[in-house]
Amino acid sequence: MKKKTGLLLLLIVPVFLLYFLSEAFLRCAAVANINPEQVKLDSILNELPESIRDVVTYRIMHTDLTNALAKASDEKEKLVLTAQLGEYTRDLKEKETIFRFLRRKYPDRAETAVAYVYYLLREDSPERVTVAEFHRYLLKIPQMERFNIWAMALNRLTQLKVSGTVRMEFLLPLLEMKPEYRDYSIFYTELVQLAMKYQKPAVANRADALIDECRLQPSLAETELLELEQQNQRREAAAQKRKGERK
Repeated sequence: MKKKTGLLLLLIVPVFLLYFLSEAFLRCAAVANINPEQVKLDSILNELPESIRDVVTYRIMHTDLTNALAKASDEKEKLVLTAQLGEYTRDLKEKETIFRFLRRKYPDRAETAVAYVYYLLREDSPERVTVAEFHRYLLKIPQMERFNIWAMALNRLTQLKVSGTVRMEFLLPLLEMKPEYRDYSIFYTELVQLAMKYQKPAVANRADALIDECRLQPSLAETELLELEQQNQRREAAAQKRKGERK
């Protein structure tokens, strides 16, 4: 028995020693403001056993998000980082605290979507979001941001393994919406398929007509690229104006 215990200690001690040495090294590198590329952080992590590497990577990422949030000054940036931290954390208490805060403080913002999706049809939580409540939230969000929220919600329904009829009912508000982006065709295509499966010809015909409307619209990627170009043009124009004023 003593031999087995001794052998187990010989196996365990090096693992934890490597873990704590790596942690200490990473802290020293951070304090010294050393570039991660210079200290070859990936090489250090690769030397760790997979289970330990996962813990260390998680702690680093969690700390980075927490520090970035503490330094953020812009409200939108704070909201984005808060949502990312809530989604990333493995601490259920921290996750629930963040998501409750987002829903109650910013119920009409696209950045709050992760909280609404998390609580969608969550039977084990008093914060449960019903389909009707989720639809009301969605309608407050511009179509550009709304697309990703629809996608996240559908992924959530897939995880819950809801029936096809529930999935179809969930998508029905799309029939009352004039699509502004070509990308929405994937949702209408799914609606057509579900409506045909459950013998809802009116729904299938309406969704099919909206697919045709989608084809006439720009894609989200094209729109975002155009907006980025316009922002750059405005910045350049402002810079030129300031340069002219200094002369």
